[in-house]
Amino acid sequence: MPHVLVAGAGPVGLTTAVLLTEAGHTVEVFEAGEEVSTQPRASTFHPPTLDLLDRIGIAKPLIEQGLKAPVYQHRDRERGLVANFDHKHLAEDTGFPFRLQAEQHKLCELLLERLGERVRFRHQVVGVSQDEHRVVVNVEGPDGPLVAQGDYLIDGSGASGVVRQALDIAFEGFTYEDRYLVLLTPFPFEDHLEGLEKVNYISDPDQYVVLLRAPDAWRVLFPVKEEIRDPEVWEQMLQGVVPSPVPYEVVHHQLYFIHQRVAERFKEGRVLLIGDAAHVNSPIGGMGMNNGIHDAFSLVEALPHGLDAWAEQRRRIALDYVKIITDRNARALGEKDPAQRLAAQREMAATAADPARARAWLLDSSMLNAVRKQGLLPC
Repeated sequence: MPHVLVAGAGPVGLTTAVLLTEAGHTVEVFEAGEEVSTQPRASTFHPPTLDLLDRIGIAKPLIEQGLKAPVYQHRDRERGLVANFDHKHLAEDTGFPFRLQAEQHKLCELLLERLGERVRFRHQVVGVSQDEHRVVVNVEGPDGPLVAQGDYLIDGSGASGVVRQALDIAFEGFTYEDRYLVLLTPFPFEDHLEGLEKVNYISDPDQYVVLLRAPDAWRVLFPVKEEIRDPEVWEQMLQGVVPSPVPYEVVHHQLYFIHQRVAERFKEGRVLLIGDAAHVNSPIGGMGMNNGIHDAFSLVEALPHGLDAWAEQRRRIALDYVKIITDRNARALGEKDPAQRLAAQREMAATAADPARARAWLLDSSMLNAVRKQGLLPC
């Protein structure tokens, strides 16, 4: 069986490592951080991702640590509720007809329990070379540099990892003008916005809002034109969502740029790119981490044969499916033309109200169509 090296111990790298281990491969994982990161990052798991994770016994313990969101909601800041999309329409398509709201580090911790000493923290991949028989990585660790060899290297180290750059693989696409500001607060939005769900997209021509309920707090996402780190400005923005006589408590904040980029190729010899190393997208819709996990399942099925076809197919899904949907989602929330915004919202409401049309919509937004396209789940 092949000896596989994995760069990165995020949800995608660790999923890959567990799948490889259970398939009988020898696996080594190198992670630059000291431990699994608990920074608030991805928090939405879509139904097909849970279907896949259930194959390795991870879905149920993950669900126990999260919140089920069977309905996600579109709202308008002025008009209120636009549409509710209920995953009950997917009851015959998936074993998990809901979104799961759970921080990505909870998945990482479950996967890490399976891997033990196969994961080397504080070990950063800094270089890679290869020939037709093997791949060699240079690693900086706490005890100095080391060299590891394997049959393949799978790069799950993220968008800024060195592997893709070392191989001179272009990261094609663009960066949005807006940045995203994410504020975590325990404020009970559900007590003030009637009918609020756990996943909510609130459109506005000036500043749309995404409200996501995580187990411990609400995550409030704003697009911003510049760096905003002033708590007084955060307070004004939150007060614009729901006025409160008591100042908001912000327990965490994060500010980051948003990109829509896809690597020009996902395979270079014996090196495979997955997750954010291969594709990054707008987080509106929660597809980024999920698509990376799908990369992992499809890749392990393709090893050791069929990797060229795997690389091309996963790249096409990133380009023709995830990139298009997430970009459309982000632009629709900020639509500035009143007539176009109203027409789109009326169409969305009609779609949600019709069971057949709602199911078709949900097959795309839940990523079931994308996963089925590659044959990972039955149609």
